[in-house]
Amino acid sequence: MHITRRQFGVATALALSGLAAAPARVGWASDDTQPVADLGEPVHKTQDTGSALGPGPDGQPQAYFFVSGNTTSTGEFAVVDLRSQRTILDIRVPSGSGIARAMAVSPVDGTVYFGTSDTGDLYNYRPGDSQVTSLGVPVPGQVFWGLSIGSDGLVWGGTYPGGLVFSYDPATGQVHNYGQAIAGETYIEALEQVGGRIYVGSSPNAKLASLDPATGTFTQIDLPADHASTDIYKLNLRGTLLFVSTDRTYILDTTTGTWGDQLPGTGRGVSPVDPATGNTIYYKTSAGPVATYNLDTHAVQTLSWAPNAAPESWGWIDLADPNLPGPSVAFTYYTNGRTYAYNPATAHTYYLQPTLMGSGDQLTVIGSGPDGNIYCGAYLTPPGMGRWDPDKKAFELLADSGQVEGYGSFHGDLVYGRYPQGALYRYDLDKPWQQGTNPAPPVTIGNEQNRPQSFVDIGDQLAVSSVPETGRHGGAITLWNPDTNAFSVYRNVVTNQTPVSLVYRDGLIYGGTSINGGYGIDPITPEANLFVWDPVSHQTLFTAAPVSGATTVAGLAFDADGLLWGLAGSTLFVFNPANRKVIHKVTLFDDTDGSRYGNDHVLLFESGQLYGVTANRLFRYDHGNDKVTVLYDGVATKLGARCLATDRYGALYFNAASSHLYRYTPSEQEG
Repeated sequence: MHITRRQFGVATALALSGLAAAPARVGWASDDTQPVADLGEPVHKTQDTGSALGPGPDGQPQAYFFVSGNTTSTGEFAVVDLRSQRTILDIRVPSGSGIARAMAVSPVDGTVYFGTSDTGDLYNYRPGDSQVTSLGVPVPGQVFWGLSIGSDGLVWGGTYPGGLVFSYDPATGQVHNYGQAIAGETYIEALEQVGGRIYVGSSPNAKLASLDPATGTFTQIDLPADHASTDIYKLNLRGTLLFVSTDRTYILDTTTGTWGDQLPGTGRGVSPVDPATGNTIYYKTSAGPVATYNLDTHAVQTLSWAPNAAPESWGWIDLADPNLPGPSVAFTYYTNGRTYAYNPATAHTYYLQPTLMGSGDQLTVIGSGPDGNIYCGAYLTPPGMGRWDPDKKAFELLADSGQVEGYGSFHGDLVYGRYPQGALYRYDLDKPWQQGTNPAPPVTIGNEQNRPQSFVDIGDQLAVSSVPETGRHGGAITLWNPDTNAFSVYRNVVTNQTPVSLVYRDGLIYGGTSINGGYGIDPITPEANLFVWDPVSHQTLFTAAPVSGATTVAGLAFDADGLLWGLAGSTLFVFNPANRKVIHKVTLFDDTDGSRYGNDHVLLFESGQLYGVTANRLFRYDHGNDKVTVLYDGVATKLGARCLATDRYGALYFNAASSHLYRYTPSEQEG
């Protein structure tokens, strides 16, 4: 039997006077005796998209991993001896917690270089050392998205958000910034030296170019006309053939400039050439098995080896094992520091998941389930989502959920949306969690949508707002019937904006937008809108900017009198649906948090009070005297406050310190 979800609507009265008074504050602490308690980290993960294989100080094969951190923990650098299967170094780096696919081993001296995707720091590590060396931030204002090392030892970096290419000379410490590789492209993830030129691959529009370092000139190279990707993930030169990994792997003959064979989706790159044959590379097929490709004959052979993992980096290693004699082909995987290997001579395989620290996973969203539990989605998470039970006072991990972007309810079941698949799931809370069965296989929105964010029950179906893919404008509302899995998608309900917050009343959907599309593209509209949309006629009936210049309108919530409350940055507004006018505005705080898609701006009514999060604070707003009381000040603690949900007892939950779930328990005087 499901527990009925609490009803949040309450009678309200409006005070239509000036701006809010200076906010008051209440205390907080991490125990049950204080209003605010830190409940800990719902999801713990070890994610290592920065990884490489290379020789140790004595030539033994080693795997190197840069593992993501969070707001309170910097990233982790680890070295694993693949023969002894021991983690021989595991440390936190001085600065930076975000990881990009930006790690490489120098072919000159075996030095490992890696960069961070949040601070733009460059580090190196010399095998055998006990620490990494900080090389500073090569290009201020830019972060790492790709890294490669040339045959001369020069380090080449690709950046976000400028889409720049630069070189770093280890001998002199000199940085040369060559500027944006391709106009309008904001990510450079793939780089590879081809003779005297540097080839680069970009996103969000999957473009290929080559750089002549002598002149600083980039020359764009057309991809095959049938390519269908927004990203170039990896470039690998094998002999004279350049393997370009996108939706498939396209093979460019660099001597003739012509495109040849195409391989199925291969993850991120192909192996170095087999040292025993001198003409064979390995790649992972999208269907599962590993296959080989002969550089001379172009013949493909599928192997029986089919590890359940997508390669991040490839290499050849000697494991000094009688069952795996001589060179074995190996690759790393982006979760838990896994390494897989296969020996061509014996067909024996190798697998290692080492012991690494990991860290609490950054939360993407929290939501109230129909059962009154609190559900926590986390960033790029193979581990799963967290569930907090207020009676057990404990977290449970629901495995393999992926990155959840939004939660909702439908007929007593939990529904949620997953990134980057743009997938919609339904979970029956009366049955055990079993990914693939409960929840069953999802519905995929398609239509260039990949972040299903806001869910609202409109009777026999759900309305779902979604953010478009990287480099795209035109978010959508999807009408989805979870009973039949029928759905229809409606883009650009507000032209070139993204719907991020939805509520439903009297047969109409009220929504707020963000001016942002997917990542990697600039806004092309000046301010966010409040809109009214008819789910029957599929027409937008009304649009207006409730607060001039605001980049998001979110946190929409109806009170019991039918007035619509919302947040535009740090401004609270009240909208009257009867005359479609904004009838009240209150500037809550002088600063804002620049929320991209509105998860940082949430309002809800609970026990006769209006609560919200915005500008990194949890607050209570008293509409009787226009007073705002700060209940948790994430500005002061530099740990932020975002998302907001309530459990079955009326306690409030929010995300702070990036990876932590916090609870606020209202006093009896507040009810």
